[in-house]
Amino acid sequence: MKISPSIISSKLEVLGEEIEKCDKAGADSYHLDVMDGHFVPNLTMGPDLISAVRRKTKKRLESHLMIDRPDRYYKSFVEAGSDILLIHAECLVNFKKLRKDIADSGAEFGIVINPETPLSEALPLLPESRILLLMSVHPGFSGQKFIASTVDKIREARSYIDRNGLDTEIEVDGGINDKTGKLCVDAGADILVSASYIFSGNIHERIGILKNLKQD
Repeated sequence: MKISPSIISSKLEVLGEEIEKCDKAGADSYHLDVMDGHFVPNLTMGPDLISAVRRKTKKRLESHLMIDRPDRYYKSFVEAGSDILLIHAECLVNFKKLRKDIADSGAEFGIVINPETPLSEALPLLPESRILLLMSVHPGFSGQKFIASTVDKIREARSYIDRNGLDTEIEVDGGINDKTGKLCVDAGADILVSASYIFSGNIHERIGILKNLKQD
């Protein structure tokens, strides 16, 4: 399994140490939750914090843009060091143009859907999406309970991607721990995003647990 620790739950006062621990534990990438207080009811990090993370690791940085107008601000996050920008299907933007603009800027594109959004909203965007991120909580706050219906959505996405020979990876974000992570793995997820589970315990141990989850 690929594991992407979510920086939102790290101890920011010792961010460099937290990233070093995650790197040593085998983290595959880092998930950066960008919230604007409009698209979701919270404010979090911006490009400056992403730049700080970039200076501490060579692993892939996934910037999850929970903002109203990603088409206006994507360049700032690419310039800060993001390798992939994860854009919500619920945003009112021209996705064809935005995908091209992101690619031209040197980053990759990923599509995100909220728990209440049907998978069909994302399907037309999958062929050019590096990642399909399925939210298993309502975006905006860390520490929420995993929404069980996400498992069915993972299975549906796995079937569609395999049938159509796509390279898109399925990532799941929200309420991920050893138990919910196993449900996602069994359903066909490729990447698990975990926040409080990783950073509230022994980082090395918990990343190891998630990376070693096996599909039944």
